[in-house]
Amino acid sequence: MNKGKLIIGAVALLGVAAACTHKAADTAEMSAPAAPSPIAGPTTGYIPRATVFRMSGPYADKVAVTLDAQGNLTYYPAPGDITKSSMPVYLKDGWWLNCQGLSAGSVFTDWTFTDYAALPATPSPSEIKAHIIPGAVVTAMERTTVPVTQAMQNLDKIKANL
Repeated sequence: MNKGKLIIGAVALLGVAAACTHKAADTAEMSAPAAPSPIAGPTTGYIPRATVFRMSGPYADKVAVTLDAQGNLTYYPAPGDITKSSMPVYLKDGWWLNCQGLSAGSVFTDWTFTDYAALPATPSPSEIKAHIIPGAVVTAMERTTVPVTQAMQNLDKIKANL
């Protein structure tokens, strides 16, 4: 007798499930298509690596900005973005650890980190361009194997691979 109740209960449950599924399908047909949902599973994720660079002169204490091939500004910080930890760290043989987000198209301004951080507002693009030091450029840029979040703890490893 318990076996019979179990079978009847299972059949009733399947009927309810089928009705709910059918109803959901009907509703989906009448409404806008649902956005695809992300697939769960193992991911590798992107881990940004620390970069090192060389520059055309002694500009380590200067704020850098980035220009595209046409000379347009593509990156420049707000004064509040600049801190002592934004300054590059000297490694060896003219190589510096990138702590400001420089790229191969970066150039240096005549603002020191201290002076720029003290500005009351972000300068306009034309004002920033007026402060670019002619010829003050990043001359080489390399990606390391060290995650950017672990760069300061792995300076010896970074130096060893230069």
